[in-house]
Order: sequence, then structure tokens, then C-alpha cells
Amino acid sequence: MNASERTAPPWQGRYVTLDGMRGIAALAVALFHYNISQAPHGYVAVDFFFALSGFVLCRTYLPRWRAGLTVWGFMKQRVVRLYPLFLAGIVITTLSAMSNHWTGKGDVYSYAKIAKSLPFNLLMLPSPFTNTLFPTNVPAWSLFFELVASVGLAVVLFRVPRMAQLGIALIAAWFFAPEVLDRNGGNLGPLWSQLGITMLRTTMSFSIGVWLAGLPAKDVRHPGWLGLFCFVAIVAMLVADPAFVPKGWYDLACAIVVAPLLVWLGSRGEPSRVLMPMAWFLGEVSYAVYAVHWALMEPLRYFKDDLGWNDVLMGAIYLAACVGLGWLCVRYVDIPLRRRLNVMLHARARHVPPRAIPS
Repeated sequence: MNASERTAPPWQGRYVTLDGMRGIAALAVALFHYNISQAPHGYVAVDFFFALSGFVLCRTYLPRWRAGLTVWGFMKQRVVRLYPLFLAGIVITTLSAMSNHWTGKGDVYSYAKIAKSLPFNLLMLPSPFTNTLFPTNVPAWSLFFELVASVGLAVVLFRVPRMAQLGIALIAAWFFAPEVLDRNGGNLGPLWSQLGITMLRTTMSFSIGVWLAGLPAKDVRHPGWLGLFCFVAIVAMLVADPAFVPKGWYDLACAIVVAPLLVWLGSRGEPSRVLMPMAWFLGEVSYAVYAVHWALMEPLRYFKDDLGWNDVLMGAIYLAACVGLGWLCVRYVDIPLRRRLNVMLHARARHVPPRAIPS
């Protein structure tokens, strides 16, 4: 087989360092929810996600926007990308919540709460009848705000100068900072009572990511030390808990400075060729891990909390289970459902009758 006949690796042409960091961040969020002591600042990964999303979406869609992509066309593509795994997460976590109720979780997973929230949550909307936006899959709040940020990108950020993008990020940070310090940091976003600070958090990180996307890009990103440094740095950011830094100040520094800096650095270099397959794989399953990990949390806590199994061992088993379930969701839900949705949307755009859509 000659060189022209060889199949290019799936990570070719991608920001592999950013893929790997996204995967690490998703695992850190899962570990934070499972055992907070093992990833005490895992929730800061959400600020990284928003900055990364703003960066990648701007690099990907701004040329298409300038070529005539409409707001409606952009949002259809975003829904197709986000909804299949969001739906899988809601369904799986709801089934898990119902089983948790049988084991004595009481009102935390009551059938009444599930019944009131589920019709809205299935539509990727927060529940107006519960204090938690997505009661059976609490982390899904950030996926909803990812969609809100996408609207902001198409309606505002694509249309304003770069200095205005930076100004929006700085204004949001100005109002975000005192809110974080007043609460001494913490995971802010899942509750209706936190709606204002959640909007500030999303706007700040997403806008700075969009602004970073406008900085000069490297034509060639060579494999080397920079990719490995980024992997180590994001692990340190999420699992460190320095006693000499107040929690609120630590979270602010990570959200406003460190997370955006890691996005920019990650776009400048790639990991070694040995690490590329693993980094790409972690990136591929990262969204699925984030969407479904809540379902495995309580069942696997039984072994840690009730049976007394080793915390480190159970943390590793839990993360492996999250990756396994995430991969199954990507393979058997995300890929086929996104393909089907794209066929339907393209057929409708061409005015093809539904019966002509291949099954």
C-alpha cells in the first residue's frame, strides 16, 4: 500500500491537545461529583469548556458565517451536535434516578419531581417547577447554557468588532468576580437562584474564547512538550486545592486567567505522536462522559461509601465506567442519530417528502 492509499488517522487536522484537555476536564467533573476530595476544583472545568467552545466555534463557523450561513442554519447545526447525547444523558440519568429512589433516596429523586421536570428536560429546557434546572442530570445546566451561548455567538459576537468581544468578556468578569468572592467560590450554575451569575459565567468564558479565536493561528502545530505541558497543567488546575489561596480567589484565577490561557496554549502545539491517539479518544468521548456520568455516581458510591472499598480504586473504576458508557453512547446513539437528523434536515431543505428519506 502506497502513501496515497493509506487512511489518515482520525486526529489529523484536529486540535489534538484541546481534544485531550477536554477529555481530562470531563473526567475531572465526573470525579468531582463522585468524590469531591479527589478533584476539589473539578467544576472549574466548566469555565474551560465555555472558553474552549467559544474558541472552536468561532474558528469553525466564522468563515461559514461570512459566506452566508444564517442564524437559523447555525442553530440547527448546533442542536444536531448537542441534542443526541443530551437526550441520552437525560434518559439514562432519569432511569438511574428512579432506581436510586427505590434504594431510599427519598424526595431527592421523588417520582413527583421527575414527572414535573422530565417533559421540559427532554426538550433541552430547564424545569420551571424545581429549584434545580435539570434535577435528574444536574450537570446538564451547562449544556443548556452552551446552546444559549451559541445564540449569543450568532446574534451578537459574530457581528461586533474584536474589541467589543473582549469588552463583553471583561464587563461580565467585572460583575462575576464579586459574586464568586461573596460565595467563596464553588460550583455555581445548576440552580434557578444562581441564574444571574450563571449568565455572567457563561458570557465571560465564552466571549473570551471567541476573542482568542481571532488571535493569529499557527500554520503548523508541531508535536512536542507544549501538548504534554497543557495536559499536566489542566490536571493540576482541577485537582489542586492550595490551602494558602482562598477558594473564591482560586476559582476566579482559574476561570478568568488560567482556563483561557490553557485554551490558547493548547491551540499552539500538539502532544507527542505517542499520546495523540489517547488524547483524540478522550476528546471524542468527553461530551458523552459529561452527559451521562451522573447516572453512575450513586450506584458506584455504594461500593465506596457503604462497603468501604478503597477510594482510589473506586475512583478509577468509576471513571472507567463513565468512559465505557460514554463510548457506547457515542457509538450507538450520537453517531446514528446525528446522521439521521442531518439527513432529515437536508431533505427538508431540498423539499424532499419524508417518505423519500432513507431509513
